[in-house]
Formats: sequence, C-alpha cells, structure tokens
Amino acid sequence: GIRFIRYNQGSDILIIVYENSVIDLYDNGTVTTLNQIKNFLNIPGDKAINDIFILNDSTVYLAASYGLSALNVRSAEFTFTTFTGVAVNSVAELGNFLYIATDEGIYRIPAGDGLRENFERWEYLGEANGFPADYSSHAFVIYDNRLFLDIDHAIYYLDEQAQPVLFFEQDEGLDLVYLSAEGPHLLAGFRCNDSDCGNPRAYYFLPDGSGDRLSQGCLGYPYYALEDQQGRVWFGDGYRFFRRSSSVSDTNCTQWEVNSPYSQRNWDMTVYDGKLWIAAGAVDQTLSNRFVDHGFFSFEDGDWDIYNRWTRAEMRGENQDPNTAEGRSDDLFDILSVAVNPMNGNVYAGSFLEGIMEVTPEDEMHLINENNSPLQTGGSDNSRVRIGGLAVDENGDLWVSNHSAQNGHSIAVLRNDGTWQTFGTTCDQRELFEIEVDIFGNKWAVIGNSQAGILVFNEGNPEDNSDDQCRVISSSNSNLPTNTVNCLAPDLDGNVWVGTDDGVVIFECGSLVFDEEICKGTLKVVTRDGFGANLLETENVTAIAVDGANRKWVGTSSGLFLLSSDGEDELAYFTTANSPLYDNEIQSLAIDQESGEVFIGTAKGIISYQGDAVAANQFHSPNILVYPNPVRPEYDGPIAVKGLAENAIVKITDVNGKLVYETTALGGQAIWDGRDYNGRRANSGVYLVFSSSNPFNIGFGNPDSAVAKILFIN
Repeated sequence: GIRFIRYNQGSDILIIVYENSVIDLYDNGTVTTLNQIKNFLNIPGDKAINDIFILNDSTVYLAASYGLSALNVRSAEFTFTTFTGVAVNSVAELGNFLYIATDEGIYRIPAGDGLRENFERWEYLGEANGFPADYSSHAFVIYDNRLFLDIDHAIYYLDEQAQPVLFFEQDEGLDLVYLSAEGPHLLAGFRCNDSDCGNPRAYYFLPDGSGDRLSQGCLGYPYYALEDQQGRVWFGDGYRFFRRSSSVSDTNCTQWEVNSPYSQRNWDMTVYDGKLWIAAGAVDQTLSNRFVDHGFFSFEDGDWDIYNRWTRAEMRGENQDPNTAEGRSDDLFDILSVAVNPMNGNVYAGSFLEGIMEVTPEDEMHLINENNSPLQTGGSDNSRVRIGGLAVDENGDLWVSNHSAQNGHSIAVLRNDGTWQTFGTTCDQRELFEIEVDIFGNKWAVIGNSQAGILVFNEGNPEDNSDDQCRVISSSNSNLPTNTVNCLAPDLDGNVWVGTDDGVVIFECGSLVFDEEICKGTLKVVTRDGFGANLLETENVTAIAVDGANRKWVGTSSGLFLLSSDGEDELAYFTTANSPLYDNEIQSLAIDQESGEVFIGTAKGIISYQGDAVAANQFHSPNILVYPNPVRPEYDGPIAVKGLAENAIVKITDVNGKLVYETTALGGQAIWDGRDYNGRRANSGVYLVFSSSNPFNIGFGNPDSAVAKILFIN
C-alpha cells in the first residue's frame, strides 16, 4: 500500500512512497519506479521510509529507518546515503545545517559537508545545546523561517544559536504525530501512541504562538493534516471517512464516507454464505481491554457494513451518548469474536466488555448480557460480561467462552431452540478465550494465563452433570512446547491443530482426548533445508484455517504458510517480499469454503487470495460446473471443475479417449491449466472430464462418478 505522497512543486513531480519502500516518481504522465531501497541487500533491518523533506526542485531527503538518503527527482538518482544505526523519523535543512530527528534525539551536520555519509561527523544536540539529557524527536517542519520540532510531548523551535525554545506544551500525555505548514498556519496533531486511549488533539498556530484547537469532529485516529490555498484544512485519518473543515477556526467537519472497513483491525474473521464478518477489537499483551470501539464489519459483493457505537445506537449500551465517559462506560468495546449460526443466519459478535450482540438476517440487533441470559460478569471488578470466544456447532448451538465468570461457569451454550445452559468445570480455569468445537463434540478453549494452554470439555448428556469431562492441557502434561497458545483449528479428520508462539502441535486423539497418557499431542517432525525440525518450530503461529482439501493455512508473525493436510509438505509461503501481503504479521484467517477464497487479516489490513480448494460432499453433485466454459483463445488461466466428490479422482481426455490430464480434486474442486503432460495448450475441440469418488472415502463397493464436457476454442 501507499505510505505517503508528496508533491515537488518546483519540478511538478509527484513522489509516491509505498510501504515496501518502493518509490514512484510521477512526471506528466510518466512513472519512474525506484526499487533500489527495497532491493538493496546491504541495508540492515527495516527499510521503511518515514518522511520526506523537499529541499528544492531537484533534491529531496528521505528519512528512513536505516538512516538518511538524498534523491534527485529529476535524474531519479540517489546522491548519498547515511546509515545512522537509529531510525530517522524526520529530516529538514535550514540555513547551513541538515537536521535529523530520531528516538535518541536530534543530530545535525553542515549542509555542505562533503562527508555526510559518515555518521560520526554528525553533531548530537544534547545538554550543551540546551536540550534534555535524554529525549526523543519525531517531526520537523520549517515555518516562519524557523525549524519547529518536538521534544517528547511538546513543540519547540530552534533560535539562532540552535537552542530549543518552548512554543507549545500540552499536558494530556499525547504524542506529537505531525507538524504541517503548507498554509499560513502551523498545524500540529497529537494522539496516544496506543491508538485506543483518550481523544486526539489538533491545533493551529500563528508565528506569535497564538492559536486554538482544530475541529475535534474531524479527528478519529489522525495521521496528518494540511491547509490548502483556500484555507481549508484536510485531515488524513486512520478511520473510515475523508474529513475537511472550511478553515482552521471552523468547528464543524465535513465527512465523506468511503466504502471500506472502519479500520484495519481484524482480531477474528468468519465467512458464511459468501459474506465475510470481521471482529475489530483487541486486548493488550496482558490480555486486558484496549477499549477499541471499531466494532465489527461485514463485507459482501464489494460493500461494507459497519457495526459500532458511531454507526449503530444498539452498540452504545443503555447510555446513548458516545462522547462522554458515562456514555462510553457500557458501550460494546473490544469485539474479539464473531460467529454465524447457519441454522437461522443470526450473527453473534462477542465483546470483551459488554456481552454478545446478536444481528438477525433482518438486521435487527439484540444485546445479550447478564440481565437477559445466564452469562456472568467477571474480571477484577466483577462488573463486565467478558466474551473471549464464540463457536457454532453442527446442531446450531452457540458455544461461548464467558471469560472470568464469577460463578465459575465459564462455558455457556445458547441452544438452537433459544434455551441457555452454563457449565462449571472441575478444571478450575476461567480465563477462556477462543473456543472451537471438533467433530466429536469436544469443546477446545484457549486459556489466557501462563499456567496452562488449552481447556478441553465435553458435556456428555446435557441433563446429567456427572458425565461431564474436562481436561487442562499444558506444557507440563503434553507436548505443547509452551503455554502460550494463540489459536485452535479442528480439521476435517477430527484432529485439532494448535498454534503456539513456538510452532504447531497436532492433537490426533479423537474420543481419547481426555486420556492424558495417550493424548499428548504430536510435534510433527518435517525436513527443511535437509534437516529435521518440528513443524514451524520457532514460528509464532497466530492463526490457522482449514480449507476444503483439509490443507492448513497457517498465519505467523513472519508470513503465511500453506501446508498439506498432514503438515508434511510446505506447499506455499507468502510474505511481503513475494506477494501483495500488506504485512508479514498475520492476525486472522477465514476461508469461504464454497468459493475457496482465503481472507488474510494482517496488521495493516485484509487481503484475499483465490484458493483452489472448496468444500465437498461425500458424493458428486448432480450438476458439475466447469468454468470458464467454453475456453476462448484469449484465456490462459486455470479451469475449475466444481461439484466433485471429496478428493475425487479426475481424468480429462479428448473425444478419442486419449488421456490429457489426471489429478485429484482439492476438496470438491479440480483445477486444470488447459495443458497436456508436455505443457502444450490443448487443441480446439471437446474434452471430457471423468470424475470418480475416491474409494478410500466411500468404500470400494460403492462407486460414484460424474462426467462433464469442456469446449476449447483456439
């Protein structure tokens, strides 16, 4: 994605900087792409470009995480680079000096120094220059022929002796995000370094220091603001709307809604009937509330619907004012889970603060909490209904992790008939998060503490508590390498894949899961680079999804893996370096089992990948679909055959019976590239598809088959 855009008015060149450090120079319809920073192997660590300073019509400075670079935009050549050993947040040149801002403070060097590449020649501005002994700086701007900058949480400018002079100080503990001076005013924006604490602030100033706050209504999660030639202020914001005020003193805000998610957050995702649902809450590293008010979203046919306290009154609790502390106190913050009941189409979104929001197919919303259900409050103050996870089983029953329920009944179920039941377990584990149900009816839940990893529960006869079974799985009684469990995924064979911060463990126990001596989990040993190692050992596994062919899509902090059904083979590995992934940190995964589309939630947003496996039935569908059909001369992509039996054996022949291609279906779909075994494109004519059910699935005495035709036109 695009990181930021700057316009060099002197040369009439638009400078477009991307997240992967690629730079495009747009000059009167011609685009010159610069890949040097992205591809330069000698740049250590992060290569992100953080800021640009336009010096004149040819030279711009790039403040980057590796240091500083100078770029001639007319010749598209880099003139020098300084490796600083500390990330450079901003850069500016004023008078006879070149300045850089870093987390360790400000450095400068004479602008004409011929050895600017040597960072040892740079002067640190410290106590001898009137600066604090220990400080950080993040933003520069030239305004009124002075260099304005931030020191910690305050704005300063440098006097003629390069001494810092206090210009503005705010006392709310917010961090400076930007300084801007495109118009007659100096603009400054502040927000929490944690995006979900308190309200952001933005100000405008005149050279004498007078000024006031900019429109609060234009501030959501601010990134930048600028004043145009008409005096209007435009706001760059992390939340959904384009925002503008008519002047710096205008307290109103004009907003344009964009067909997009409310934010990039994606703690949990699920797909039902072609619609993607996203839970956009969060907890911090201590598993405490972040108070994220982004709610949950849905996506279908290119359209987004947003459900949060800013768009739906039902998300505001009983006190309907979202702008006051009292009004916010019972709003549905931190939506951590979302599930859909296929029996009735109801959607359930679990808040880690205020219960469950139910959305009917008619878009009616109902809050489920301690007042109208057996769900219990919990937490340190026992005043919140904390929902850690949701899952719907094959009967249409909604299973709930009621985190820290004060009566100990941390597992609850809303039956498909509308009745509730709660369960207290002998395992004495209440801090439950993600919950999943395997094909044997066992409930698996992530335990949110360092003493244990997973709770497994089976209620047996719901009317008889005496046959309830419960087990806590930890690193001390199983092959879990750690108690830090991030995710769970039951597969099509009934095995449960567990993602930890040190790889994957597979529980292939079936009904014996409660036998600690037998069911310890498997650390699968695979061969990588010629050596044996545990599956994804050392990887922080953050999400797992199972596709229609029982293959495993595994999200990690370093990219996305596609594994064979047994995990033995690595079929693909996607990163920002070899794919359009927005970020290597994968946070959530969901698969549309009907289409095969894989939705990938990253730290910077959601992207999808058209997978080649779809859900299957045991037998063939009466209507086999081939697409595209006919295959026209201009088409050179995959040809999909859908509606097949699970893992069917597929043979494609010409009309004379000559075998052209043979494969095994991925779930209920087979893919053909339109070529024969020699790699030659199929000739014009009719081709026959013969598909037979896999005898290992349905037995050798129960044949099932289907036939389809494909027309090739060359």
